[in-house]
Amino acid sequence: MRTSIYDRISEKRIREEKRLEEERLRQEALPPPPKRFQTNELSFVRPANFKDKTFHVFTLTDIGPSPLSVVIGRTPIEEDGDLETMAQQLLADLKKALSHLEWVEHLGPAEVAGVEARRVEFKWRQQGQPVHQLQLMFLHQDEHLQPLLIQITGTSNNPKGMTPDQRSVFYAFLNTLELRQIRGTDLPVGPA
Repeated sequence: MRTSIYDRISEKRIREEKRLEEERLRQEALPPPPKRFQTNELSFVRPANFKDKTFHVFTLTDIGPSPLSVVIGRTPIEEDGDLETMAQQLLADLKKALSHLEWVEHLGPAEVAGVEARRVEFKWRQQGQPVHQLQLMFLHQDEHLQPLLIQITGTSNNPKGMTPDQRSVFYAFLNTLELRQIRGTDLPVGPA
């Protein structure tokens, strides 16, 4: 006995709904894919227990000291770490580690990529040569949503300190920074 076309359409719709429901349940049963670690040329899944100790170093020269360099570092911090405390701790560490440290501008408020930051400027000597650094610090998160202190440091080896042109290049670089978005949300990775 042959069924009517309406019965066949109804059965097809029921089969399709059942297939879609089974597919939805399969997808919900899978754990979400891990966040990818991004580098310039590639990305990968970083196991949560692997510590990221990368620095990004940008220079104007291939060999020898660069007249201006920019270093971006990341330091894991405690969940409840706040920017002011972290910045003060970093400055205390600098005082201990750098010889002939001289503050050009004490720690003060700033903004980087739309988030609250701290800025400090100082001079010191490395192997008898003057080094002038301008540093900005702000809080961010890695792909595992673990809190980080990000430090962006512009370094000038000019004996008279950072030149206006070097300062201009450094701030132009800072003005291009954007924070990555957490995949699947509209939230920035880091404090709002």
